[in-house]
Order: sequence, then structure tokens, then C-alpha cells
Amino acid sequence: MRLLTWTTGSIFALAVVCLMASPVVAQQNLDSVTADAAHHKVEFENDQVRVVRYRIAAGEKTAKHSHPDNLNVLFTDANAKMTTEDGKTTDVHGKAGAVAWRTATTHVVENVGDKPIEGVLVEPKKPHSAMPAGSADETTLPGTAAKVEFENDQIRVVRYRFEPGQKQAMHGHPDNVQIALTDAKASVTTPDGKTTPSEIKAGQVRWRPALQHSVQNTGDKPFEGIVVEMKGAASAASK
Repeated sequence: MRLLTWTTGSIFALAVVCLMASPVVAQQNLDSVTADAAHHKVEFENDQVRVVRYRIAAGEKTAKHSHPDNLNVLFTDANAKMTTEDGKTTDVHGKAGAVAWRTATTHVVENVGDKPIEGVLVEPKKPHSAMPAGSADETTLPGTAAKVEFENDQIRVVRYRFEPGQKQAMHGHPDNVQIALTDAKASVTTPDGKTTPSEIKAGQVRWRPALQHSVQNTGDKPFEGIVVEMKGAASAASK
């Protein structure tokens, strides 16, 4: 469950440059949730990001469609063929839990496996957030299992994992998209000392405004997930 590479399954990381029309026009005409509504649905959208959930059943092929720059998060293993606008077809593979940044793409995807392919696409728009002032960075805390998986000028991707009973010290996040890779039960404590229970199901995705908290796994199994943090202007520092 690591960042996809060119050697492990680059379907979800290839980009296409359309020589006959501008990328903006291509995306307006072929946006995934319009051109391929049977397989792509908007999970939620705001001024910073759009999240699209996709599902391609075994043996199915999508319509031709486009994506803007996005982070692809797989919920299942993927075995597929991707055909780009130049007619080139590539065999592609990915593991459940893998993430990959991919630039704007137009393609057709065929599921050649025997199980559905499912995941979400996190499409940054104009991120404008920062960690609350004075917050600790979760990835630098002693004993943390949180690590930066990918980062560019728009987003930072953090993978976290909590063992049963494990507690993370107080830390902060800018505005972010949380993606659960497993079921999770936790208690969450905010800087005012208030502690509340929290549960999330595998595959659930939610938007969280900038926050500070400490988290403890109150379940009997490890849990794991991805946080896609918005970057940009430091407007969230005063929240």
C-alpha cells in the first residue's frame, strides 16, 4: 500500500496532451462525471477541491473521458487496460491502498480483472489553507506512524496508521480530505480538553476544516487512512 510507480502500475499516473484541442476544452466536453456518469460520481465539491468516486465492474469499459490533475486513491486491487487518445493501450496494475498523483488525462479504461475496481480521485482546484498557528506536524511526532506519501505545491498527502490503543499527541492539519482505508474507532481530543468518540468506515471520505486534535485508537484492530491536506495561502492559520 504505497505510492504507485511507473513499474508497479502506472495507469493511474499517465498523462495525455491533446494536440487537436486545448486541455480546458477537452475537460469541459469530456469531464468524467458527465462523459462517463455510469462509472464516476461526485462525492463532494467545494471551492478548494472536488472528490470523484469511481467504480468499474469486472469486464466493463468506460466511455472516453477526461480528468484534471488529481490524486488517485485505490480501494481495491486494479487490473486494467488504459487506452489514450493516441490509440496506445497500456496494461496497468495497482494495489488496494495505493495512491498516485497524475496529471490531466483523457482515456478509456477497461477492467480486465475478475473483480470491480473502486477508488476516489481528489482533484485540487484552488487550495488556500495552512495548518493552524502553533500546531505540531503529525509526521514529526515521536513514535508516529504517519508519513508524507506525496507533496506538491497544491496538496500534501499523509498516510497514517494507528495500532490498537495507540495515541497520537496533539497536532494540526490544514483543511483536508480524509479517506478511510479501513474501519476505525477512535477518541478525539481537541485543545479545549473535550474528548468525543469517532467512527469511520472503510471507503468513507469526508471534508475536514483546519483543526487541532489528538487521536487514540479505541478499537481492537489497527486502522489506516489517507489525509490529503490543502496548501496555498495561509488563510487557515487564523481559524
